[in-house]
Amino acid sequence: MARAYTPIAASLFAGMFFCQSVVAQTERPSPWIYTANAVGAHQSEADLSDTGGSFNVDRWFVSAGVMYAWSARTSIGVSVGGGKAIYEFDGNGVAGGDWWGDISDTRVSLIGRIGFGETGVLTVLPTFRNNAEDGAGSNDGETYGLFAAATWRLSESLTIGPGIGVFSRLEDSARVFPVLAIDWDISDRWNLATGNGVGSSQGAGLTLKYKLSDAWSFGLTGRYETLEFRLDNKGVAAGGVGRDQSFPLVAGAVLKPNRKLKFSVFAGVSLLGKLEVKDLSGGRIETDYDPALLVGASAEVRF
Repeated sequence: MARAYTPIAASLFAGMFFCQSVVAQTERPSPWIYTANAVGAHQSEADLSDTGGSFNVDRWFVSAGVMYAWSARTSIGVSVGGGKAIYEFDGNGVAGGDWWGDISDTRVSLIGRIGFGETGVLTVLPTFRNNAEDGAGSNDGETYGLFAAATWRLSESLTIGPGIGVFSRLEDSARVFPVLAIDWDISDRWNLATGNGVGSSQGAGLTLKYKLSDAWSFGLTGRYETLEFRLDNKGVAAGGVGRDQSFPLVAGAVLKPNRKLKFSVFAGVSLLGKLEVKDLSGGRIETDYDPALLVGASAEVRF
């Protein structure tokens, strides 16, 4: 799916990596943890710089997961999700047609965390995705990836360590990138962490959060996103690949009335946006797009 904005569920590496607050709840009578998430978002109309015309997109995504925690540092889980991005183009497009139509997204991820030494945690997250325009072959948008990171709790306020992401791509070589995993309580109220971010990108965002009270917190999140999907067999690049790249920067408010419920709203701007179409012969058409407003909301239930 082309960037389904999921502050809670989509960036599983970030969310599950810092799930110590979940698995460390020793008062829980059961080691099993279940979650369900839903999100909706709107990206406002943005002009296409090089080809003319404009577009906007509405997105939704739902997911569910289960985790079994042996201890505060060792657990295993699985998450399954799906959603859609509904694009609307206006004016000129690629060779007189729209760039693409609606994009469907299916994801399955495993989440493993293994404690080592006195404070270390190894996190491994293999994932499967199928991102494709409606009408494409059912298996034509499949990609696979892996996040891995090793972190150490250096103090009561700082957990940090290196990580790496490796993801296959449609019609291109695999993408490899480093990740710095960090969870730093700067003060009693301020925290800087590798966070869930605002998108389903192949990477973790960075979030600066302010805790107003036990129930309310506010944050600013930024991340670079590059996502791709298989195109259908009828468009101007039949069977090719579409890409949507941007740098979303958003502010959000989170309400957590208890340990089982979490609600959030967010608003911001998508910067440095670019659309790209690549046909099966290797030809490319791309254009930048203007900054666009992002707004959305999400909910999580944990039991």
